[in-house]
Amino acid sequence: MSRLDDFLAIERELAQANHQRLAAQYGQPVGSLSRDEVAIAGVDGWQYIANGNNAWEQQYLGQMQLAPDGLQQWQAAFERRLTAAHSIGANFAHLVVPEKQAIFPGARWPAGGAVPAPKALADRPVQQMLKAIPQGLVYPVERLHAESWRAELAFRGNSHWCASGAWFGFCELMQAVWPEREFDFRHVPLVRSWWRHDLLLKFVEEECFESVIAIPRRATMVYDNRLMATTGRHVGNHYVLQNPAAPIQEAVVIFGDSYSYDVGFSDLMAAFFGQVHFVWNTLVDFQYCKSVNAKLVLVQSAERYLVRPHTQDLLPS
Repeated sequence: MSRLDDFLAIERELAQANHQRLAAQYGQPVGSLSRDEVAIAGVDGWQYIANGNNAWEQQYLGQMQLAPDGLQQWQAAFERRLTAAHSIGANFAHLVVPEKQAIFPGARWPAGGAVPAPKALADRPVQQMLKAIPQGLVYPVERLHAESWRAELAFRGNSHWCASGAWFGFCELMQAVWPEREFDFRHVPLVRSWWRHDLLLKFVEEECFESVIAIPRRATMVYDNRLMATTGRHVGNHYVLQNPAAPIQEAVVIFGDSYSYDVGFSDLMAAFFGQVHFVWNTLVDFQYCKSVNAKLVLVQSAERYLVRPHTQDLLPS
């Protein structure tokens, strides 16, 4: 077996063991909302984001769409960003991380369950964008569906994907940006870690931790503004990873969210690229990208955030 096959098998075994060990904590009836009404329980212990600031399930069911002017703002953002990236000699891509309802809808609305699966009234924002934006948008949901027979892809009690989901999302991104390049899973660092999942903790008061395989930070952090550590703020966090052993000695700048900040995607990128710059922001600073000679300008966002178009950037001078 290959290293990837071994990893996928072990990750799935760990997920099954964690589910058995924490069966009582994952035992909420299907459709149960968390105390803050942000998370909702699916079948067999699967937990999902339901509401929150982005009214995510209303988006998923087509009850909340991008208005025509919102879609036009997204079209303008992609045109602006593709042009700006080209002007500084870089590629541009926007990686949208699929939410769990899009990956595992059957565990949210089980067939034959007491509550039948609702039919979407219309396209959700990412589907609207895929029809309207011809270049630069990467949404790896079909790749994830194709790998779901052998890969865990996401944690039951977490809103984020697990290491296998990050890997296949990375593969889809690289196929879109550099189809001529090969990326070998043997370069990916892996480690056993203990995680406290963000959705599970909304349902139970106990501090439940699970043993998982994670992508560790093996690259050297050469800059960190420590905004989260000193203020608790998300937007504005900025750090730089450097890996002189990476097979591709180029710079990548990621404008992203928690998936890249501390859930492993920046560290996965740093396994292959010599410099990875992370900025938690929706505004793309092309002047900064130019100053570090970025070869890829990447926006990374969770799917639920697409309901708010990106309207501002700092363009190269």
